[in-house]
Amino acid sequence: MMKKMNYEKEYKKYLTSSILDTANNKIASNSFITAFAVYLGLSNFAIGIYAVLDTITNIIQVFAAPLFSKIGQSKFVVLTNYTIYRVSSVCFAFIPFLTQDINIRTTLFFVFASIYAITGELGYITFVNWRMTLVKKEDRTKFASTRNVYKNTLVMIFSLLMGVILDQFTKNGNELYGFLILFFIVFIIAFIDIFIRINTYKPPIEDKAISVKDSVMKPAKDKEFRKILVIGGLNRFAYGMGTMYLNVFLLRYLKLDYLYYSILNILINFADALFSKYWAKKAQNRKWSKVLSPMCLVFSIIFLSLFVLKGNILIYCLPIIYILIGYGNSAYEMFDHIAIYENANEDYKTSYVTFERFIEGIVTAILPIISYWIFPEENNTIKVTFLIAFIAYVIFYGFVKLNKNEKK
Repeated sequence: MMKKMNYEKEYKKYLTSSILDTANNKIASNSFITAFAVYLGLSNFAIGIYAVLDTITNIIQVFAAPLFSKIGQSKFVVLTNYTIYRVSSVCFAFIPFLTQDINIRTTLFFVFASIYAITGELGYITFVNWRMTLVKKEDRTKFASTRNVYKNTLVMIFSLLMGVILDQFTKNGNELYGFLILFFIVFIIAFIDIFIRINTYKPPIEDKAISVKDSVMKPAKDKEFRKILVIGGLNRFAYGMGTMYLNVFLLRYLKLDYLYYSILNILINFADALFSKYWAKKAQNRKWSKVLSPMCLVFSIIFLSLFVLKGNILIYCLPIIYILIGYGNSAYEMFDHIAIYENANEDYKTSYVTFERFIEGIVTAILPIISYWIFPEENNTIKVTFLIAFIAYVIFYGFVKLNKNEKK
C-alpha cells in the first residue's frame, strides 16, 4: 500500500489541511472569539478562563492515547471527532438569538467552548501521528516553516476583513451581523479542510495497546524527556499568564476600535510568518537553546513593556509589541511541533506527546485560580498579570541557559 502512495501529492494535501487547520485555530480563538465574548457582555474573569481553556483541556490528552489504542485511528472515527470540533466553533453565533441573560449566555458560551476544546484535544494526537509518520524527518522543518508562512498569511487576510467588516457594521448599529459574516467565513474554511482530509492518504499506524498508567509513567520516568516537560510547563505558565487578559485589556480598557485591533493581529501573524524560515534554520541542528533563549528575552521585554507603559504611549507602542509577540510565537512553534515529538521514545510516541500536553494543561489550570485571587476586573489589576509573566520568562530563560546541552 505504501508503494502506491504518491509522497509529493500527499505531502501537499497534509500541508494544505494543516495550514487551514492551524489558521482556523488562530481565527476561531482568542482575538475573534474574545471580541465576540466582549460583545456578548461576558465578565473579564470568564473571558480570561476562555483564553486558556484550550490549554487547560490538554489534561484529557493523557486519556486520548489509551482511547485511540483501543478504538483505533480509523479515518471515520477521527474525522467524525474533527467535524464536531469544527462545527462547535461556529455555534457561538447562535447565542445572541437564544437569550439576553448574561449568565445564560456565559453558560452557553462555555458549553460550545468546552466541546470545541475537548474534541480538539482528542483529535490532536492522531493528526500529529499521521503527519509525522508520513512526512520525512528531513522535510519536517520545511513543512513547519512553510505551514506557518501560509497559515499566518491567511490569518492576516481574515484579520483585515474582521476589522473592516466589524467597524463598518458597528458604525451602522449592526455589530452582530458583522460577527455573523465572520463566523460564516470560519465555517467555509472548516468545510474545505474537512473535505481535503477525507480525500487524504492515512499512513498505517500501529495501534499498540496503551494504558493510562503507561501514558503517564513511561514519559514521567524518562530523565531526558523531563527537560521537555519543564520547558513546556514554563512556557505555558508564562505565556498563558501574560496573554490571559491581553485581548480584553485592549478592547475593554484601552478601548481600541476593531480596525486597530485587527491590525495588531495582522502584525503578530505577519511577524510569525516572517520569522518562520529563520527559526527553521536555527532549529536545523536541534540546538534548541538557540531558539528558546532569544524567545524568552523577547517575551520578557514584551510583558515588562505592557506592565510599565501607560495611556497613549502604550497604544502607540502596541504595533512593535505585537511584532515581537509574533517573533516569539514563531520560535516556540518550531520547538513545539518538532522537539517534543523527536525527543519522545520511539515505541511510545503517542504517550510522550499526550503526557507533555497533559502537563501543560495542569500548569495552565492554575492560571484562573491565581487570577481569581488578583481579581482582574480593573485596569491596573490586569496589568499585574503582565508583571508575573515577565518574572516567569526570566526564570524560563535561566532554565534554558542551565540546560543548553541538548541532544541532537
